[in-house]
Amino acid sequence: MLMRHISSIIMRIGLFCFLFGCSSPKGDSQKAAAENVSGNEVNNKSRTEVVQQGPIVNVTKQLYSYSELLEDLDLLQEKYPEVIKYELKTKTYQGRQIPLVTLGNPEADNFVMVQSAIHAREYMSAQMVMAMIEHYASNYDNGKFNDIPIKELFQNVCFIIIPMVNPDGVEIAQKGENGALTADVKQWVRQNTKAGTSYDQIKSNARGVDLNRNFRNGFGKDRRRKPSKNYSHYPGPEPYSEVESKFVLEVSQMHDYSLFLNYHTSGNLVYYGCKNAPASVNDYALKLSNIIKRHTRYPLYGPQTSPECGSWADEVEVVYKRPSTTIELGTKNPVPIAEFPGLFKKNQWIWADVALAIMNGEL
Repeated sequence: MLMRHISSIIMRIGLFCFLFGCSSPKGDSQKAAAENVSGNEVNNKSRTEVVQQGPIVNVTKQLYSYSELLEDLDLLQEKYPEVIKYELKTKTYQGRQIPLVTLGNPEADNFVMVQSAIHAREYMSAQMVMAMIEHYASNYDNGKFNDIPIKELFQNVCFIIIPMVNPDGVEIAQKGENGALTADVKQWVRQNTKAGTSYDQIKSNARGVDLNRNFRNGFGKDRRRKPSKNYSHYPGPEPYSEVESKFVLEVSQMHDYSLFLNYHTSGNLVYYGCKNAPASVNDYALKLSNIIKRHTRYPLYGPQTSPECGSWADEVEVVYKRPSTTIELGTKNPVPIAEFPGLFKKNQWIWADVALAIMNGEL
């Protein structure tokens, strides 16, 4: 595993320096000067100190695969054992285990749940979340956000992360029927492709179920609902029919979460709240979304534009009465890798800002 990263580090160090800011071509650990962030990004008084370490997560390639994600998690856990731990959990229909990551203090008083790549073609969301995990781990000991040590933030607020909810779907979206492991899945992928939908547009899991329509709140109400397994918008035979959605539910029951962050592509926008959620929850979701907007400047779309449709964001607002936002990255699906540096720059400090808001009792 290590040899792959040694051989590719020269190619990747330039982009990493662009993202994190380095003054040494060797990429040695060092403290960068405090960065003043102006305009609407954070605020005029913000100071962000960055400690450059890495890189492990490859942010220069278009197809960030399930196997590479697992390899990166091994290396990140080995390099940053104080702040990162991960487990391989439930097996999918194709036998792939879903990783669950703990970032920060598992004994913290506050928790945030993050999920990404629930839609297959949206695998850049997993790449983004993995890059953010490395970003905070590499700055854990010496970095600061708004003059607060990163370590203090993540000691008080622990992030529980599912970086790739739908690994079967991601493999199919990247490789077509070659990403399927059984004859039945290969067949339906082939049939859908012949029917005119390119495999790189798949949103569903290997069983043809759109996982983000497989939850209870608004199940089957999506106006684009498909009647049987499909590349997208088939909600499944019943809520929680899929092992992946059951696993997301299981993770959501592990802690009393302050809030939920959901990473998708595309649109460069933020959805918050749900039409049938309590008004107080939607109000907190707006506060959360405004924190995100400070960094990204993405437009916000609220509860009146988000009728319940069986999505995970809808589910948690109603079931747990906690704020939830969905961050849509990029301009199209799949998102071109050329967009990654700009997307990362806008999103990299959101978790720190959210953790600070939770510590201050604002969320």
